[in-house]
Amino acid sequence: MQGANRQRGHGAVEMPLPDTGEQIYISSLALLKMLKHARSGIPFEVMGLMVGEIHDDYTITVVDVFSMPQKGTTISVESVDPVFQQQFMDMMKQVGRDQMCVGWYHSHPGFGPWLSGTDVETQKSQEMLNPRAVAVVVDPVQSVKGKVVIDAFRSIDPQVIMQGIEPRQTTSNIGHITKPALVAIAHGLGKYYYNIALNYRKNEFEQKMLLNLNKVNWSQSLKNLDYKEHQTTINDTLKNMAKLTEDYNKWIQEENKKTHDEFVVSSVGKMNPKNHLTHQIDDTLHENVMECLGTMLNTVVF
Repeated sequence: MQGANRQRGHGAVEMPLPDTGEQIYISSLALLKMLKHARSGIPFEVMGLMVGEIHDDYTITVVDVFSMPQKGTTISVESVDPVFQQQFMDMMKQVGRDQMCVGWYHSHPGFGPWLSGTDVETQKSQEMLNPRAVAVVVDPVQSVKGKVVIDAFRSIDPQVIMQGIEPRQTTSNIGHITKPALVAIAHGLGKYYYNIALNYRKNEFEQKMLLNLNKVNWSQSLKNLDYKEHQTTINDTLKNMAKLTEDYNKWIQEENKKTHDEFVVSSVGKMNPKNHLTHQIDDTLHENVMECLGTMLNTVVF
């Protein structure tokens, strides 16, 4: 692919040009975590690393992302912390996650996807560790329901510029690369870095999950309660249910001693222990089932 994409410069020198025929596939989970992290930092920039696999010369998949403890401003973000990166990758191996770091991402809240001078240097440092590393930029402000403003980049080899060869975009994926914005061209797109075709796959349920990104209630069910507080609450609920059971037993005995009309008249204004007991049983079962499911999901996924 790269051999077919050559351009003649000054004299008879020929060098392979960056081939953007490869595609970056981002999973729905990674995209969701990336967007939520980016939106949580508005108006400041945030950054993180992408974990995935390099399948061949033309396919890279991103299966998960994790945030980095870097400080960001409204226009820039610090470079990647190599110590934290290595520690996190070691911890992932301990839990059976054998994927490698395939690049990094950061946000540009409100001013579109492109790479600044600092971002280009950060990308070059990533490419020193992995030549196939990718820099993904996402705009959480311009991203709306059903559309994500995102792009992937990789730096251009300085030897291409030193040889006087004008870098140009080449791709075998016709129509997949988005039209570059003027602000991206002004910041060196096509000169210091080029963009790569990016895609993300999602099924019907994952698409609904992404459309509910702005809603808060759906994500609350994934959070686990504090175990000690939850145990105290359950113990208090069981004591209350035991008291309601005694009251309900007395209620049944009183109902058997009186006629239906007398029992209805005597029950006016009194608490019905049966209804309260039924509601507490349903609420307790629902809360415990959701807590067990959340614990199992967190154990398997995270």
